[in-house]
Amino acid sequence: MVSRWLKLGVWILTHPWRCLHVSFANGIWENTTEDPFKIDTWVKAKKRELAEAGICATIVGAAITASIQWNQTYDAHWSVLGFWYGALLLSLFSVVISFHLGIYLNSIPLRAPDWSYRSAIAGDTKIGRYASLWVLQTPTQLLSYSIISYILGLSVMILRKLWEGPWSNDSKIALLYIGYFVLGFSVYVSTAVWIYRPDLYIRSSQSSQY
Repeated sequence: MVSRWLKLGVWILTHPWRCLHVSFANGIWENTTEDPFKIDTWVKAKKRELAEAGICATIVGAAITASIQWNQTYDAHWSVLGFWYGALLLSLFSVVISFHLGIYLNSIPLRAPDWSYRSAIAGDTKIGRYASLWVLQTPTQLLSYSIISYILGLSVMILRKLWEGPWSNDSKIALLYIGYFVLGFSVYVSTAVWIYRPDLYIRSSQSSQY
C-alpha cells in the first residue's frame, strides 16, 4: 500500500510523464507499421501541446510578476519572494524550451523514406527513448513546478498571519484560504489518481498490438 502511494506521488511530481509515456508508446515506439497518419497526428498534437504550454507559462509569468509588486510582499517572509522569483524563472524557461522544441519538431522530415524521424524523436536505444521522453515533457514539467512554487509562496504569505500577531481579519482570511486549499488539492489529487490509474498504460499497450 505504501509503495503504491509512493509511486503515485512520484508520478504526480513528474507530471505529465506517465500520460506522455502512453501517447509516446502508441505513437512512436509501437508503431511497427510506420503509419504516416499516426505519426503526423502525434507530432501535431505534440506541437499544439508545446504551444499551449508556452502560452500558459507566459500567463503564469505575468501573474507572478504582478504578485511580486503587491504591497503585502514588503513585510512578507523572505521565502515568499524566493518562491515567486523561482516560479517566474521556471515559467520563462518553460516558454524558451517550448519554443525550441517546436522548431525542432518542425525540422524533422516525417515523410523520409528511411524513417529517420524515429531516431530523431524517439532515439535508437532504450536510454535514448527515455531521454527523448524526458526532453519532450520538460516545458509542461517546468510549468507545473512554477505553479507549485507560486502556490507555496502564496501559502507562506497568507498562513504566516496565523502564528504572528494577534487574532485579526488576516487570521480569518488564512483559515478561509486553508479551506480553499484543501478543496483544490483534494480535487487535484483525485484527478491525478484517475489520470494515473494502473490500467491506463496496460490498456494502451494492449490496444497498440492489434
